[in-house]
Parts: sequence; structure tokens; C-alpha cells
Amino acid sequence: MESKLTTDEKKKRKRSIILNAAIKLYSVNGFAETKIAEIAKEAGVSFGTVFTYFDTKESLYESAILEPLEEIKTYFLEIEKHFTGEPLEIVKDMIDCHVQIFSTRSEYLRLIQQVLASPERFPKLFNELNDFVNGFIVSIHPIIEAGQKKGYFYEETTSLIAESYLSILNGMRLTFIDEYTNLLWKDITRQALRLFGPITNKGEL
Repeated sequence: MESKLTTDEKKKRKRSIILNAAIKLYSVNGFAETKIAEIAKEAGVSFGTVFTYFDTKESLYESAILEPLEEIKTYFLEIEKHFTGEPLEIVKDMIDCHVQIFSTRSEYLRLIQQVLASPERFPKLFNELNDFVNGFIVSIHPIIEAGQKKGYFYEETTSLIAESYLSILNGMRLTFIDEYTNLLWKDITRQALRLFGPITNKGEL
């Protein structure tokens, strides 16, 4: 028999349902065109219930950007905590993980695009995303550097490789709308790896 949810668990679940509805609608219609009443309807709650969990429409939008970002941060900012081995092995495993994350979050990535396209409108969120990119560059720097010394990766700046990598992940998710289980995503992992280096006689791309 399934145990009953506690009051706190029910609140967390309802808040999550509202947040996911907001991510979905904000990603399609944008911030200005999305009404709280529409989010409430999508979530299956009353208009007032939305404001029980989020103070304003703006704070709901911020949560829709920042909370999913917080979930995935560790896999980008603490790379050596999650992936081990030689630099090439770390990067391959990292790419597999990142592609899995990005391939299942098309709605969230559309939200990120909205913020990146309007830094003056969403300065706080833009700065958070910018800090995320810079944090990733710092995190992956020693791995790329070690790979370059071993001849695995291009002799290119870490920031260029890292930013190009994030761009191709984001761009491919927005370009290819197939289900994430599509075999196309295996091809994408190979393409992403090619951004790091030729791996000539060290292995196969």
C-alpha cells in the first residue's frame, strides 16, 4: 500500500507542477505573453494557488530559469567529481552526460535563449547564465590542458573550446526536435567530441 504524502511533500509536488507548467508556457509564449491564469490552468490549480508558491510573475519566471540551472550545475561545474580517468575518457563521459541532459530539456533551453537574447531585459538572469558559462570554463580548463599536453586535444584556448561546446549542445537541441531517444543523439556526441580535438593516433573520433 502506498504511503500517504506528508503536507510538505504535497506542497513540494504542487509547487513543482506549477513550475513545470510555467517552464512549458514561458518557453512557448515568452514572459510578456504568458498569463498567470494560463499557467494555473496548465498546472490544474487555481489562480491564487500560483501566488501561494511564487510571489510574482517575475519571481516565477526567475525560478523557471534558475532552479533547473541549479539542478544541472554540478555536472558542468564539478566535472572531476562526476567523471574520472584520462582526459579523453573524462570528456567523452562528460559529453554523454551533457547530451542526455540537453536532449530532454528543449523547453528549458528555449527559456535560456530568451534570456541570452535580451540581456538588458533580464540582467540578473543573464548574469547567472554568464557566471555558469564562466564556471564551466574554469572547471574544464585543467582537463583540456592535460589533454593538450598528451596530444588528445587541439592547441586552442580553453574558453573557445568550452564556449563552442556549449553552443553546439544548445544549438543542436533547438535545431533537432526529435525525441531524445532518437539515434541522432549518438551522432551528436561524436560531433561534440570533435570540437575538442583530432585524436589522430590517440584514439578514434
